[in-house]
Order: sequence, then C-alpha cells, then structure tokens
Amino acid sequence: MSIRPINFRASCVKTLSAVEAEPTKSNQHEFNGVAQLKNLFGSEKTHMTVSFSTRGLDDICLSGMTWYEARESHATRSEYRFYFQSNAVMERAREGDNIIIGFDLSNNIHCELITQGASGYTATTGWVVQTP
Repeated sequence: MSIRPINFRASCVKTLSAVEAEPTKSNQHEFNGVAQLKNLFGSEKTHMTVSFSTRGLDDICLSGMTWYEARESHATRSEYRFYFQSNAVMERAREGDNIIIGFDLSNNIHCELITQGASGYTATTGWVVQTP
C-alpha cells in the first residue's frame, strides 16, 4: 500500500525531532496535540487503529492510537496528545524524517514516514497542514 500514494482528504506533516523519533532520546510514543492535530481529531477522546507505512516501501504496520486530553482534570489548561503503540515503522524513524498524519478518502487514518532524501521530502518547521 505504501508503494502507491495515499490520497489524504485531510492531513498535516512535521519534521521529527530527536525526542519524537529516537528511542535513545525518549520512549514517549506520542506527539503533542497541537492545533493542526486537534483540527483533525477534535476534542473527544478517540481510540483508532492506524496504518503506519514508509513512503516507497511495501511495509504496513497496524497499530493502536489514542487521541486524548492529558490534562482533563485542569479546568484552565489543555494539552492533547496523539499516543501510538510501538511499531516497526516508527522504530526506523530518525530525527529529520517527516511524518504525515491524516485521513484518507475512506476516513481511515494513516501515519506515513518520509525519510530524508525520499521522493516528496521537504523539511518543515512545526506541524504544517496539507491540502489535497
């Protein structure tokens, strides 16, 4: 599936930091829920199965994901998180690679890793909304 392009109806992309990508730096398995991700997932706690893939490779890992409010007990502070289970695709991720998170035309969620030097790779600063 990842050899063929994923047609996203809504997505955002980010260049990964060392803390987000490398287990030796952190073993968080999560991304901070910035406004761009909140626009995708809303404010309700959500559990979904996600297809993780690497652009240009024929690898797909299905992994559980939870979108949640980490500070729901704080009335004045909000902090959303995108938590995912460990998987082979994210184990290959390195600082400087890109991750695209989004919904396809059938409303399935995908996380596509784009390694540095791969076709379509462009470094970003923070999360960037992609338009189809």
